Amino acid sequence: GVMSGFLPLLWFQKLQEEGFPCSREELELVFDGLDVAGTGRLGTEEFTAGLQQFLGSQKAAREHRRRKTASRRVRLVLPTPALEGGDSEERRHFAAFMEQLGTDNVSEEQEIWQLWVKLRQDEPQLLDNLEDFLAKMRHRIQEAKREKEALELTLNKRVAEHDKDVQQLCEVLEQQIQQEQLRLQQQSMARSHQQGEELQRVLDASEREVQRLVTAQMELERRCHSLHSSQQVTSTENLQLQESNRALQQHLQHLHQQLEQTQGHLRTMRAT
Repeated sequence: GVMSGFLPLLWFQKLQEEGFPCSREELELVFDGLDVAGTGRLGTEEFTAGLQQFLGSQKAAREHRRRKTASRRVRLVLPTPALEGGDSEERRHFAAFMEQLGTDNVSEEQEIWQLWVKLRQDEPQLLDNLEDFLAKMRHRIQEAKREKEALELTLNKRVAEHDKDVQQLCEVLEQQIQQEQLRLQQQSMARSHQQGEELQRVLDASEREVQRLVTAQMELERRCHSLHSSQQVTSTENLQLQESNRALQQHLQHLHQQLEQTQGHLRTMRAT
């Protein structure tokens, strides 16, 4: 309850339960901001002044949302000894400054506010320099961001072009490999055809030689038979004829073997 003009935190919580148009967290935030000494209770005058300021900031925030402008924000800055001397215009200026910084940390904001007020009171030119510096830094950050985006775009483009070049190179190499394989295949076929023709010529020559020897053997046998029939041949001549016939038969047999080997090679070449 209310004791000796002081309001405890529990009383604030009961306000929310009784339909007060603020959330429990907002009421606790108001209480903590007003309770500078940390006693856990507030004087009625402190509470009235702080609540009026809070409700005023809430109303301004609602109007701000209705206007849907993103350039400025109305922030709740609770009255502490370090914030004394700052009027509403100064707070709005500070809110715009914090908007540029892009921070939402309440403790950091309060520390910056304290520095802001001190600089405004003691060294106003430094505060102006700080604002100019932050504006330049913000501009440089934006430029760096744009340069980074442009660089990423360029890199992505180069990567895409590199991938395209690699793909084209792979296609060219694949075509060259296929052409080389085809050339080797055709060369092998031509070589096989040439070897086949050479074997065919050898085979034809062997067949002609065999035919010549067969003819010679037949002529020799005919002469032997003719001489033997006329009984005009001597024993020496007969032996010579027999020896010539044996040599001719051996040579003929050798040629037959060569002919069979050549025919075998030719069949193998034609099969492949």
